[in-house]
Amino acid sequence: MKVKSYTPGNFGWLEVKLDPFSFDHLWRCIDEAKGESLKHRLAGQVENSFAITDIDDYFFKRVVKPLCDTYLENWGPSFTIIPVEGAENYVTKLDPFWVNYQNQHEYNPIHDHGGLFSFVVWMKIPTVFEEQVKINNSKGSNHEVNSAFVVDYHDIFGGPRTFLYPLSPSYEGMMLFFPSKLRHYVNPYYNCDEQRISISGNVILTPNE
Repeated sequence: MKVKSYTPGNFGWLEVKLDPFSFDHLWRCIDEAKGESLKHRLAGQVENSFAITDIDDYFFKRVVKPLCDTYLENWGPSFTIIPVEGAENYVTKLDPFWVNYQNQHEYNPIHDHGGLFSFVVWMKIPTVFEEQVKINNSKGSNHEVNSAFVVDYHDIFGGPRTFLYPLSPSYEGMMLFFPSKLRHYVNPYYNCDEQRISISGNVILTPNE
């Protein structure tokens, strides 16, 4: 009996541990932010979200653009809206680019983004996942998810599936890069007065002027 297994193609996401210089660059972008609130544009139930500027386009050129190329090399462009005809007339651009200051009890409900690609970088995580899931609201439940970042998707049968990132300080400097339509959410954390700080951005397609 000859048996052949087959796994149909699907899309995924990239995990990146930023080098120290890129991580420090993001802190400089935060420090030099002018304070324009982006709360009205975001799904998050987070009090403080502010626009930041990529100084000298360093992060886009050094990190984001190469990740766009890596993603397309791994999974191809079929999920995008890149025109087949006249693709040379379009360029990618980082817009918007923002920082979230998340307090305890705040959260980002399930959502996706606009554009081609999106990303999140965890800058500061003041809580430990293993401690958060011991809090009474989570302890012993079927899904212990306090403080976790969760990717939401469907399997081949259309059933819901999730992939959980158990956020702790070890994730500081970690970046996730994914198609903008990938649904995800961030659960609240508790018993901590320090803020969680993260950076997000979208890569859009725009005419080449």
